[in-house]
Amino acid sequence: MAETFVKLLQYSSADKGLLRIDRIGAGVGVIFYSAAHKMGAGLHILAPNSVSIQPKNPVMYANTAIPYALEQLEKKGVPPPYSVAIAGGAVLLGNDDGTGMGHKVVEAVRDALTKTHLLIKLDQTGGTKVRSMVLDIDAGKISIS
Repeated sequence: MAETFVKLLQYSSADKGLLRIDRIGAGVGVIFYSAAHKMGAGLHILAPNSVSIQPKNPVMYANTAIPYALEQLEKKGVPPPYSVAIAGGAVLLGNDDGTGMGHKVVEAVRDALTKTHLLIKLDQTGGTKVRSMVLDIDAGKISIS
């Protein structure tokens, strides 16, 4: 089975096999899936918000990564609706008092998704666990471990 890996600070899409985001720590992995088009896309975001409207790497920041991914999907002829899953935002060092970078990235991702009128169907964020996300495009299932 074909596997497409989404690396840190990257966007990737696939129309068959598995789409995988591994080693999601304080950053946030986001998967979009269109059941109608059997197409999935993933992002591995590291920071909450860019101060620039057009940063060098739009996938780095939640406020630019989400619109970028949606634009890329629409360019491929894959409009909403999408199933959306997010994972990450872990506290890897220190206390989980809700003020760490992971928490800020999760909140920025949620805000960006809200602004685009997309609902999160699967959300495993926070805590201290490094996670992985897998979209089985053929089966239409997203799993987080």
